Amino acid sequence: MSTNHPHWIFHIEVLSRAISDLEATCAATPGSPEFIFLRSETPVIIAEAKEAISALKRQVYELERARSSNLSTGT
Repeated sequence: MSTNHPHWIFHIEVLSRAISDLEATCAATPGSPEFIFLRSETPVIIAEAKEAISALKRQVYELERARSSNLSTGT
């Protein structure tokens, strides 16, 4: 089953990186340079994660639609 979106692994990597960055933010000492930097990047990290989730949802929907179409046509 082929779709027009072969980059689902990329979106998973974006989510994985976002989780790692958010974990690092939580573990950093408040007020430290690392904390200040990561905290300032949090809106971008969250926006990228949301975009990746939306893309994955679209791709799953397309895969399910293609699967249903294949099942109904018997291919």
